[in-house]
Amino acid sequence: MQIKCDKRLKLSSAELADTIRKAVQKYYGDFGLASIGNMSVKLINDKHKLAIIRVSHGSHRFFTSIIPLLNKVGKELATCRILYIGATIRQCKRYLVDHQNDVIRKIISAFNDTERQAFLTELSNSLEI
Repeated sequence: MQIKCDKRLKLSSAELADTIRKAVQKYYGDFGLASIGNMSVKLINDKHKLAIIRVSHGSHRFFTSIIPLLNKVGKELATCRILYIGATIRQCKRYLVDHQNDVIRKIISAFNDTERQAFLTELSNSLEI
């Protein structure tokens, strides 16, 4: 799931899960809430505004229909969208790495050689090891 907002996103996994549960309760009632009862937030990346959320296979339809309707996550106004639905967390992480590489390639393609080298140097210095 990708979350777009203007400010730096300071969000805990509990806040994100609570926001999703409240939205499911609002639109689908107790049945929808009970069906996503085992939902868990596996990863939140504040820097890139990405999240991996685990939901069981049968109830993923409630989850996927609610995400585009979210306009507020935590206390911030935000737009959410689903990037990928995978069967395992490993597949989702692999997709996120590929997605981020594609974003970097698109950014780099607009640069000339000196700008590209400066960008790559800055990127490698900012990566968390």
